[in-house]
Amino acid sequence: MRLLLPLALALAVALALTVVACDGNDGDDEPTPVPTETASGAGATPTPTPTPLQPEEVCAPNPDPATPDFQVLDAPSPNTSVASPVTVSGQVLSFENNYQVAIYDIDGNVIVQTFGTAEGIEIGQLAPFSIDVPFEVEEPTPACIWVFEESAMSGDAVHVGQIPVLLLP
Repeated sequence: MRLLLPLALALAVALALTVVACDGNDGDDEPTPVPTETASGAGATPTPTPTPLQPEEVCAPNPDPATPDFQVLDAPSPNTSVASPVTVSGQVLSFENNYQVAIYDIDGNVIVQTFGTAEGIEIGQLAPFSIDVPFEVEEPTPACIWVFEESAMSGDAVHVGQIPVLLLP
């Protein structure tokens, strides 16, 4: 009987340590990503939940960052998944209310580029805009949406707003 009590206590401690070790909480209070199953039914292969990309991982260095005086972007939200056509909207202050929208892949290649004209408003005021930009990708693709003005002097992109997104096929 004397031997059974220490043995039972040792087993209880070992079991408690095993439960704590298998908990997966390493003290950082960050949730551990768990695989999610696809909707294809029985025998489905678990698909890991993607980690959101940071703007600096997707978007090239911004040549001329926009300030709130020149641009306010409302949609899409950064780090969201978007399908074609993606609606890009906000407000811009640009020459004759003209603006450019381009979508670049993670390597800086142009997926699509287009332009639009913001709604007429008083000169020197931010003008609302909204444009649907169609794109084609064959698989989920990290990308960066640029909204910018083309410089009348050099043709360079100025007042550039960047939005990292995941393009869906």
